[in-house]
Amino acid sequence: MFGYVLLNAKSADDEEKKRYALYYCGLCKALEARGGKTATKALSYDMTFLYLLLADLYNQEGEIRKEHCQIHPVSKREYIHTPIASYCADMQILLSYCSAMDKLRDDGSQKAQKFLDSMKDIFTQIEREYPRQSAALKENLSLLDEDEKRNERDTDLVSRHFSMLLGEIFCPYDDIWAKDLRNVGQGLGKFIYLLDAWDDKEKDEKRLSYNPFSGMKKDEALRERVREDLTLAAASAAQALERLPLDDNLPLLRNVIYSGIWTKFEGTKTE
Repeated sequence: MFGYVLLNAKSADDEEKKRYALYYCGLCKALEARGGKTATKALSYDMTFLYLLLADLYNQEGEIRKEHCQIHPVSKREYIHTPIASYCADMQILLSYCSAMDKLRDDGSQKAQKFLDSMKDIFTQIEREYPRQSAALKENLSLLDEDEKRNERDTDLVSRHFSMLLGEIFCPYDDIWAKDLRNVGQGLGKFIYLLDAWDDKEKDEKRLSYNPFSGMKKDEALRERVREDLTLAAASAAQALERLPLDDNLPLLRNVIYSGIWTKFEGTKTE
């Protein structure tokens, strides 16, 4: 369920793409600092968006560093280091750990098992450090599991759980920005859940896995229904984003939320 909150590279200039890469690599470095090379496997565009958002909102310009990394061992890569990167890395690990548990439960993935074994102690530590976010994660994943077991078809209901979960992840502090940050996360959470379900419809049907769209014909009528729901979710996130006092990263954040998140939906086909 990761990888939908993307930058639309076609709409970004070279400077914007370079700046985005600095944050992407910065999050990777924060993951490595927290959990070693295994943790970097959890790196996602979704939490890169959160890093861009929080670093800007809390005026953490950070410093540009340059180091070797496992993906680029020959030449050093630049990245942005700020204190808030650690929070984003921890939230990435929380989400990825639970995602790996889900994959292990669904198909016995050995890759997921190795990740869980390696990250268990770090996951437990993060749970203790962030009880609010961890509680929201457990509660909403449990509710989602209950809905899936009874084959719930109300997409507003099932998407709400991931929406509420991501809302708490997007809110590091209980401060004046908390409400709007939650709203950004909730809007994106609903968008991600619905798009993931739409994207995986055929695959889930073949595997006999739960999907709220299973059994429905993937035609233009269903596509338009999904588009309407996605539009409402994206609009909710965008409205909250525009209320926040952002500046340096605002062009990138707007690129993602108005354009980037739509690239995979626009690339899918109906039957």
